[in-house]
Amino acid sequence: MKKLLTALVFATAPLVAQVTETPTTIEPGKFFLRMDAVTVGVNRDTTEPNRYTALGLASSILSIGMTENTDVQVGAQFFVRSTYQFRGTRSSRSGWGDTSLRTKWRFWRDDKAGASAAVIPFVKIPSKASGIGNNHMEGGVIVPWLKTLGPGSEVGAMAEWDVVRNDNNDGYDSRWFASAYVRQHIVGGFGAYAESTLAVSSASSSSFAGSLGVGVTFDFTKRAQLDYGLSRGLGGRATDWVNVLRLRWSF
Repeated sequence: MKKLLTALVFATAPLVAQVTETPTTIEPGKFFLRMDAVTVGVNRDTTEPNRYTALGLASSILSIGMTENTDVQVGAQFFVRSTYQFRGTRSSRSGWGDTSLRTKWRFWRDDKAGASAAVIPFVKIPSKASGIGNNHMEGGVIVPWLKTLGPGSEVGAMAEWDVVRNDNNDGYDSRWFASAYVRQHIVGGFGAYAESTLAVSSASSSSFAGSLGVGVTFDFTKRAQLDYGLSRGLGGRATDWVNVLRLRWSF
């Protein structure tokens, strides 16, 4: 059962193409909304007939452009529901999720090479909803990198260090997270991408969790994009399957 309770922590770590952040910043005075309209994570215990399902609705990050190379960001999980099916019994908890405060500084940019990098420090403010989140402050630093490979093609990666509440709820552990993706425009407004993630924790040598995923994107306009992604968890602490329907909108 403990495996089910901890699995989603690793799967949803960057709420956050896809999971991988980019160093791109927003024009001063402009806004950018990234909303995971629907997120569904499913995990089954192979040793017992147990199942854990997590549903997130409208998990969002709003970025506000401050300077050419700086954003401030506010993230919120507007609705989270966790359902546990354990030995024939079923229980659910739902409510407002956690809130995060972040800033992004693009510290390097090479227009000739089509590459850039940034740093994103953040802090998570816990929700007061019973059973949602772990009710403790957490934080970390993200360093994303991006390079264009040609017209309609790009590759990106990020490294992340988090300070997270431990499983025993009596202290904090470090967590290291890395991800990478490649994205390609196909035709019209359609594109596709592939992405992989890896997370390890200082809690134990068996804390490995990762994922492999694919997705498709559709650009309604230059400012609005729809993204659907499906990923398969790897490792004992990863959620088996995660489906995400995401909206990106600049205004």
